[in-house]
Amino acid sequence: NKRVEKAIKIVAEEVCKKLHECINEQYYNDPGFYPNVYQRTEAFLNSAAYEMLGGNSARVGIDTSSMHYKNGFSARQVVDWAKESMHGSPLYQTDTEDFWSVFIEWADDNVPLLLRSELKKQGLNVK
Repeated sequence: NKRVEKAIKIVAEEVCKKLHECINEQYYNDPGFYPNVYQRTEAFLNSAAYEMLGGNSARVGIDTSSMHYKNGFSARQVVDWAKESMHGSPLYQTDTEDFWSVFIEWADDNVPLLLRSELKKQGLNVK
């Protein structure tokens, strides 16, 4: 159904924006860390992405394919460290809540409501 697909795409875009916001707030603006040994490329910040998996589902997450680091770190390792409030290695651990926990808590609370609302906007009878 085209209306369902449209609703899911709109919600996926909104959820992706929230993921970007969580990365920015919890990682890039972490008050416990400011990089003084390197210049940020924002590759991680810009990695939030969504993918439609068909007409009735989408996946939102981190797209590591465009994340490249000169220091030899793998993109997956950077994301894994960030999910533990680490910046580049375990040496740079902060007390700021990690981006992933904040995002998942928001998603659990909001995605069902967003989807229900968007399906209704598309004219579908949803309880």
